[in-house]
Amino acid sequence: MHQAAPKPSTPASTVQKQARPAAATKVKKVAQPRPSPARPRVKPSRPRPRTSKPKVQKRVLPWRPDGMSEVAHVRVRRIAVYRSRQAKHALLLLGRRDGNGTPRTFLVRETKGDWVRVFLPTRPNESQGWVRRRAVRVYTNGYRLVIRLRSHQLRLWRGDRLVASYPVAVGTSSTPTPRGLYYIVELLKPSSPNGTYGPFSFGLSAHSNVLKQFAGGDGRVGLHGTNQPGLIGSNVSHGCIRLRNAAVRRLARILPLGTPVYIRA
Repeated sequence: MHQAAPKPSTPASTVQKQARPAAATKVKKVAQPRPSPARPRVKPSRPRPRTSKPKVQKRVLPWRPDGMSEVAHVRVRRIAVYRSRQAKHALLLLGRRDGNGTPRTFLVRETKGDWVRVFLPTRPNESQGWVRRRAVRVYTNGYRLVIRLRSHQLRLWRGDRLVASYPVAVGTSSTPTPRGLYYIVELLKPSSPNGTYGPFSFGLSAHSNVLKQFAGGDGRVGLHGTNQPGLIGSNVSHGCIRLRNAAVRRLARILPLGTPVYIRA
C-alpha cells in the first residue's frame, strides 16, 4: 500500500506569533447623558372653598321715595298679632288703647293681600308682626323724623323735603339712645310745662337696651322738651331725646301717631 508522507511541522516561533493577540483597538468613550435630578411630586392643589363675606342686611325703610308712609289704627277691641301669615296662634294680643289711653297705632312696613306687616311697640326693639287687614284702618302720613346722634341733630321731613333741623341732647355712653327704626306711639302733656319733660313728651316704640325699668315704666324712650336748654347738644340723658320747648311744641302740633323716627349714628 502506498503510505502518505508526513506534513512538515510548523516552527515554534511561528506558533507564538500566531498565538499573540492582535493589538486592542482604542474605543472612544462617549459621554453618557447625566440623569436629571428627580423632581419632587407636586400634589394637585384642591380649589379652596370661597368664603363669601357675610351679607349685611339692608334696612328696609317704611317710606316711599316720595317720603310717604302708612299708619295703621286699630279698629277692634283687641287685636291679634301673628309672627307670620301662616301662624296658627297669635304671638300677642294688644288692646285698642294703650295703658295711657292713647289709641293703638302701628307703623306699616308692607301690605300683602288680607294681611298687614307692622312695627310693634314692644321689646325687643324693631319687632314686627302681622295683623289682619280688616282689624285696622290704614292712613298715609307725609312726616318723618331722622335723628343723628353724633351731630346731635333732629331733622323734620315732609315728603321729600327737609322742613327743619333742631339741636337735641341724647343718651350718655352708659345709657345710650338706641339706634334703629321706630315710630311715635303716644303724645303726653305733662302737668307742668316747665318741668323735666317740658310742655310735651312723645313716647316712641324704642326701649332702652340698658334700663329695663325707668320712672315706673318699662324703659320706653321718649322725645320731649326740657327745663335745662343749656344741655342741648350733649350726651346727658338716660336715653331719651331732649328738644327745646319751642321745637317740641311745633312737633306736637303737626306729627300724627305712627310717624317714623329713624335714629342713626
